[in-house]
Amino acid sequence: MKRITRENFFEYKEKIEIGKCHFIPMLPFVKLDDHDFDIYMTYSEKGIYLIDYLDDGLYCLYHLYQLTSGDETLRATLLLPSHWENRFEIIEKSISNLKHWFRVEEISTKLIIQSLEYGEIEYYPTLSHYIIPTLIRNGFLPKYRMYMRRVPQPLQTKMKTPEGYKIINYTDDLLPDLLQFYFKNKEIKEFHYFSNLTETQFKEKFMNNFTRTYTKIMKDPKGGIIAAIIPGNDRGEIWIDNFTVHPKVHGISEFLLNQMLNDIATTDDVYVYVNRDCKGEVDACEKHNFQPFEFWTDLILEK
Repeated sequence: MKRITRENFFEYKEKIEIGKCHFIPMLPFVKLDDHDFDIYMTYSEKGIYLIDYLDDGLYCLYHLYQLTSGDETLRATLLLPSHWENRFEIIEKSISNLKHWFRVEEISTKLIIQSLEYGEIEYYPTLSHYIIPTLIRNGFLPKYRMYMRRVPQPLQTKMKTPEGYKIINYTDDLLPDLLQFYFKNKEIKEFHYFSNLTETQFKEKFMNNFTRTYTKIMKDPKGGIIAAIIPGNDRGEIWIDNFTVHPKVHGISEFLLNQMLNDIATTDDVYVYVNRDCKGEVDACEKHNFQPFEFWTDLILEK
């Protein structure tokens, strides 16, 4: 496994050109304006570029990144074998080398490779149809996610919060407790809720007036946070990617979602990114006219 630096980047750039010509056109990839493989033609200090040289002139390219400096999680955006016909053999050999590199040479504590199982778009192809079992055999833990889109229909009547529980809006004094809930709570971390934010970025979300206004937090009878839903808005679309309920609490997800949707009262598109094994959150979304349209798997390797 060879790490690419600015000085030898030409080596990586040349192989991306080969991949663009001979490999990438074979993949099920819908090209959008911001999904451009030319991004890999320019070196960035924020990325980690790797070439794994195998036998017979075969190799595999990787691009990894961290959300911010000091982030302990590495995320893969590119995993590209050098040869279409030998792609199964290359991946089978190279993933074990990547695992060794991560364990021995990299200081990050978590590595995530995300793969699309079903849907129209794959940000940067990760060989979805066979990469998942290969990663699982190499010790990666699969966590299954999906995107759901709300079908525009009249909103359900605002539901009454269950007795003993309280749903409240965000205020700045709640931020430390929210950070504890999302990032420090051992039971939630073990359940592998996905957040695509670092703690710093999570704090920055609440500088947005829309997020501050419509975030909903549920407390239990003892006053502790047991659930939260944090929406954001982007170009006329509303996105929810931190709909989180404590795994030991059941039957409350729909109340949180219902109150948020009624407060927003929008006709804009609303999307949610949820764990497929979080049955309460998925059921709540389905009851409120959300339908799945993309299925993803996060393969997680931790030290």
